[in-house]
Amino acid sequence: MSRRIAPIGLVATLAAALSGCGSFGAIGLGPMERSAKPVESDTLPPVATAPVTSTALPPPPTDPNAQLPPQTAAGTLPGAEPLPGTGVPATPPPVSTASGAEIGRTDLLGGWTLQSGGESCQLFMTLTSWTGGYRASTRGCQSPTLKSISAWSLSGSQVVLAGANGVSVASLSATGKTQFNGQIHGGQAVSFYR
Repeated sequence: MSRRIAPIGLVATLAAALSGCGSFGAIGLGPMERSAKPVESDTLPPVATAPVTSTALPPPPTDPNAQLPPQTAAGTLPGAEPLPGTGVPATPPPVSTASGAEIGRTDLLGGWTLQSGGESCQLFMTLTSWTGGYRASTRGCQSPTLKSISAWSLSGSQVVLAGANGVSVASLSATGKTQFNGQIHGGQAVSFYR
């Protein structure tokens, strides 16, 4: 008598195939369960709401990279009145300099060359709200007074530079859109330009 023995690989494959036969119902391929529960609705009943109204938005800022300061508790920007009927704060109008050029907050953003007492360094201004106005910083300054500048504000055509505690360090007046001259509190001349 001669017996044939099946190859081991064939037996393993057949065993694996047969072991999965009982699991068809477990994965939902078998007959449907007869005692299915009804599905509850996952939608909510409608709720009465106020009518929707629309108003026009103010124009976007001219500098798309400029950051606007946060609104005050009253909902307006410092020095700005809301646009009529919208409750949206308006940007204060630009101010004219002695040369007739108009200066606005966005004209002051970015890097400037700062000079005082024979020293020249860099001044940077942003529209991030800060103690004393908006955030400012200096780079490469040797004077402790110039190093302390950490804020700026625009009051009319005058730029006020302030220290970390919000106390005014220097006041400068615009002589054009790119030149401001004034004095550090204490009498020393100061200017920034680009």
